[in-house]
Amino acid sequence: MNSFGKIKTKILGKLTESFSSKNKKEMKDILKTLKGNNDFKEMYLFYEEIENKYFEDKEIANLYVEQLSDILKTKSGKLKDFCKKLDESLNNVNTEENDLYNILDQLSEEDNLNNLDKKVIAKRKLVEHLLSKKNLKESENTKHTYNENLLHAVLANNFNVLYGNSLTESQKEEFKTIMSLSNEDIVLKTVELKESLNDRINNLLSESTETDIIQKLNKVREEVNNKTTSRLNYYRLVELKNGLD
Repeated sequence: MNSFGKIKTKILGKLTESFSSKNKKEMKDILKTLKGNNDFKEMYLFYEEIENKYFEDKEIANLYVEQLSDILKTKSGKLKDFCKKLDESLNNVNTEENDLYNILDQLSEEDNLNNLDKKVIAKRKLVEHLLSKKNLKESENTKHTYNENLLHAVLANNFNVLYGNSLTESQKEEFKTIMSLSNEDIVLKTVELKESLNDRINNLLSESTETDIIQKLNKVREEVNNKTTSRLNYYRLVELKNGLD
């Protein structure tokens, strides 16, 4: 069976191909298949999120990797049949190597004497990755980045644009605009939007005397300030701002 990381990369390649050829039916079929398996969704999102995960403390990073190895083996076993069928349907898609995915795939294998050295090296490399600070300014204008964000959104059940009626026309236009922004623009616009929301919340707090409203506004402010930078969270902040206006 091909590794999960390789299958994930194949999916992105297929989505890129379908997007370029404007084959919406093919995109829908792929996403519908993936949405039907919760274990696959969880694993896919984990592979994506760990790319930016960071720990300051080396001991915590080591403990995290030790715990993670066992969980990955369990998840990988559950997905064996599903991934095998999925890989067969994507057998004509070319992929590029992803070093981090290779590390995670190595840790997903069952332990044996033949792979012990490789797993030890994989753990060390993953710890090094977790201890390195990540650069938010990723490469811009790549189709894989576009489709990865699209797939992330659909798998997380927050956007359902390809399936029809869950968003209004204005929300769909907002979604398209956000997805067309570069990663650097998303970072800058998120900072600006948070500042605007905090100003708006502070104004509402100064005008409010009811305890319930004050508590709700404080919770909203906390939610705003705790959101990490991503297209998905930027969309949520835009929706939140529209609700406050």
